[in-house]
Parts: sequence; structure tokens; C-alpha cells
Amino acid sequence: MFEDLRKVVTRAADRFKRRFYGSTFRCPVCHLVLAAIDADGNGLLVCPVCGAVLEIEQVYGHIVPVVLDMEIFRPQPKARLHPVSTHLPIGLFPFALLGAAVLFLVSLLPAGGGRLALAGLVGGAPVLADATLVLLVLSVGFSALTFASGYRDWRVRYRGRPYRQITLKIVCSAIFLAVGAIAIALHASGLVFATGSGLMQLGSPLGLAAALAYLGALGTNMIVLATLGHVGGTLVFGR
Repeated sequence: MFEDLRKVVTRAADRFKRRFYGSTFRCPVCHLVLAAIDADGNGLLVCPVCGAVLEIEQVYGHIVPVVLDMEIFRPQPKARLHPVSTHLPIGLFPFALLGAAVLFLVSLLPAGGGRLALAGLVGGAPVLADATLVLLVLSVGFSALTFASGYRDWRVRYRGRPYRQITLKIVCSAIFLAVGAIAIALHASGLVFATGSGLMQLGSPLGLAAALAYLGALGTNMIVLATLGHVGGTLVFGR
């Protein structure tokens, strides 16, 4: 089952890459997938990973990259805040999602025997709800630092050159911040969680709609976060 799921995810990712990147090729040196559209007016492109200066040629309809030179003197920021700050949202957000999922499942239990069997967990729901909110605020808050430091790295280290990978990271970072802010607002609004019990208010139409929107925002951000981690990894390790 997991192998089938992996194949489905791989096909979806490849379809997305073809649509977002357009025509692609691999750097002959580090094998990073690059988009031909990122080449400048002279058909030149500098690989963001290894610094190979590539000339893009079309041979019988196929893209053939030719290595012309290597960019040796690439600016290296002394304070590498981006790699450090990246680990904070990636490490904290999954636990916020896990806490919300546990609260949702407990809230689905009937008020009688189902919740009595998990009395300890039900009693700790207010604490878990508060901890989930704290983790959510920290992960989204630190993502703002990650975005700012990553943008600075792009302007300084990569000289602001257009790369589809960096464009995708900027778009995904903006989505993560916006959707994360919506999730925080829903959590703190009192529409999702009952003040006293800490459980989700699934009994009312408004509470159910707010809870589904909240969980949808968290699920969306988890996919966005995984995409950011994958794309960021390719800019570090190449292929």
C-alpha cells in the first residue's frame, strides 16, 4: 500500500514539476534539474548548486547543456540564518498538526462511554489545545524569519538570478505564512474549540465548518512545508 501511495505522490510531483518548470534538463556536473526558461537572453545559466556556467543549446529538439566555465567566487554570507531557521517550522509544525488531529478524533467520540474511556486525554484537552496553538504560532512566526533570511540568501549568494526552484520556494513560503495566519486566527477565535473543554465544537454547523476549515488549513500547510523541504534539499544536495 505504501509503495502504491509513493508512486501516486511521485506521479503527482512529476506532473506539477512539468507544469511549473516547463522544459527541464539536468546540470552535467551536479545533476540538479534546471528549467530552460531560467536562462538569460544569451542562453546562459549558472547552476545554483555547483556554480557551473551552462550554455543551453537545442539539438534536434532536445536541450543540451554545455559547461563553459565554473563560478568559483560565489558570495557566502557569514551568518547562515536560513539553514538554521528552516529547521524550526519544519520541526514544530507537524506536532501542531498532530495535536489538532488528536483533538479532532477525541471530539468525534460520543459524550458518554467513548469519552469516559479516554478520560485522561479528554481532561487534558484544554492543555493540548493551548500547546497546539503555541506550536502553531511559533512555527508560523519562525517561518517569517526563514522567508526573510532565504530571500537575503537569494539576493546575495545567488545574485538574484531567476531560478524556478527559488520562485517555488518564495510562493510556497508566502502561502505557508498566509494559510498559517488563517489557522491561528481560527484557533484563537473560539469558533473551533470550546472554551471550557478544549474540544472542537462539531455539534453546531458553524463549529463544524470552522473545524474543517482549520484542519484543511493545517493539512494544506503540511503539504506546502513538505514541498519547501524537498525543493530546499535539492538546492543543497543537487539531485
